[in-house]
Amino acid sequence: MALLEINHLSKTFVSDKEGKIEAIRDINLKVDEKEFVCIVGKSGCGKTTLLRIIAGLEPPTHGEVRLNGNTIKSPVPEIGMVFQDPNLFAWRTVLGNVTFPLEIQGFNKEERVKTAMKYIQMVGLVGFEQAYPYELSGGMKQRVALARTLASDPRIILMDEPFGALDAQTRNEMQLELLEIWKKETKTILFVTHSIDEALFLGDRVVVLSPSPGKIQKEISVKLPRPRDRTSKEFNDLRREILTYLTST
Repeated sequence: MALLEINHLSKTFVSDKEGKIEAIRDINLKVDEKEFVCIVGKSGCGKTTLLRIIAGLEPPTHGEVRLNGNTIKSPVPEIGMVFQDPNLFAWRTVLGNVTFPLEIQGFNKEERVKTAMKYIQMVGLVGFEQAYPYELSGGMKQRVALARTLASDPRIILMDEPFGALDAQTRNEMQLELLEIWKKETKTILFVTHSIDEALFLGDRVVVLSPSPGKIQKEISVKLPRPRDRTSKEFNDLRREILTYLTST
């Protein structure tokens, strides 16, 4: 049995102004433990909606999400989420932001600090423990958000375009760091992105969604060895294949 199963998942939003808007339609997907799955699609195809339903933040209209065979109906500690906006507490330091989920879980101060420092070191922020968010760059803020999610020790990490607002060099650095963390922590990751290159560089598998309502057009297994050469023929062949699906509708 797969760690995560998405069965016939659909979501329709209803508003007074727009009426019914179908965001995603009949999505079926299985994700194995320790797998890195990237989801790509055009703006408005329901990628974020899909992640929010998986996280238990949004109820589906039809279908279900199952974790280890149990239906997800609300947020669960086994699933953590990193958003495009780091959503840090402005009044808390780096250390204070990373320890926050551990406070909620009832860990004592010594345990909170020890665990937080492990992940602060892992994301390369040693020396910035007492810095506040306004003192950090965009990439550093995302490192804090990732460390905060890792500190709560989820089995699955959902990432909603976490590097989308970063400059190209910082984005590439963050991709490499994320892969190292994924290998060390053996987490399962679902990563949403607009970037085909990013999806191919990171993922074991790339899931291509159609324009709204989002449906799975294609699942592509990426068997290229890591670290991946973005200039190789094999990489570019896969890029062209995904681009064909994204531009065919």
